[in-house]
Formats: sequence, C-alpha cells, structure tokens
Amino acid sequence: MLDQRFAASVHIMTLMAYHQGDLVTSEYLASSIRTNPTVVRRLLSKLVEAGLIESFKGKAGGVRMAKPAKEISLKDIYKAVSNKALINCRENEPEKQCAVSCSMKEIFREVASGLETSSMNYLAKIKLSDLASKV
Repeated sequence: MLDQRFAASVHIMTLMAYHQGDLVTSEYLASSIRTNPTVVRRLLSKLVEAGLIESFKGKAGGVRMAKPAKEISLKDIYKAVSNKALINCRENEPEKQCAVSCSMKEIFREVASGLETSSMNYLAKIKLSDLASKV
C-alpha cells in the first residue's frame, strides 16, 4: 500500500493557504480530501508538532497556518508527516560467495542517499504559496 500522508498533507496545507489565515475544521478538510476526519486529525497533529499550523480547540475551533505560505516548503511538509526514507535498502544477508551480493548494500545505499538528497532539494524549492497560487 502506498503512503498517501504526504499528498494528503500537501492538500491540507494548500487548502489552508488558499483560505489565507481563516480557521478551518478537520471536517471541512476531510470533505475536500474525501477522507475521514480522523485521518485528517492525525496529519494535523503532526503539522502542529512541526510548527506549520496552529490548532484551536472548542466549538469555534479549527486550524490555520502558523506562518505565511511563502515560508513553508514541500520539504517542510514532507519532513513533518513522513518518518521514513524515500527508498529503503534491502537488509538481507549477502551471499558470501558472490561479489555483487556482498557489494550491493553499499552500492544501493549510495544511490538511495543521492535520490533522497535530490528529492529533498527539489521539495525545498517549492513553496506552499506556489501551489496556492495555482488554485
């Protein structure tokens, strides 16, 4: 199963940037994403922890951006909601009689590291305000 937390979180943050500081509810966000409000609340708690949004409790409560959309990158959102690498290296024991098998873990670790660095650099360039302006 694919991890959709990042995509859902970008949707949430873009929606809040579009509403420019207004309080929005998890129910409203969930209806836009077409998912359950509980799923949204789990993501919101991670975004609050990361300092990207503020949460207000109570009957008139909701969430809003903690800082301007131009100060939030997609990398910030990714780091807030994802706790794993983009690509994981296999952890199988190598076949001791095979030079390729014995080398693959380190070879692939370098590839994965390069991909991770490139991807995070790319995400850092894209600001939430860029996405909101396309709506």
